[in-house]
Amino acid sequence: MGSEVNPATCPLCGKHNQCGNLAEQRISDCWCRIEAFPAGLLEQVPSAYKNKACICKGCLDRYKRGNLPG
Repeated sequence: MGSEVNPATCPLCGKHNQCGNLAEQRISDCWCRIEAFPAGLLEQVPSAYKNKACICKGCLDRYKRGNLPG
């Protein structure tokens, strides 16, 4: 990935993260509000992207199924 952080892009796979906050939805309506993000998954986010870009649902689901390293 490039050096500039795109908040709409997943920091793990580079795909659109479907962030409801960026889509001008109420944050309480975003898909991520009902999900739990395991520490092992969050640790994989490069430091430049932490608190700047959301992990997508696909990466979260793959991690929970054991298909994403962690």
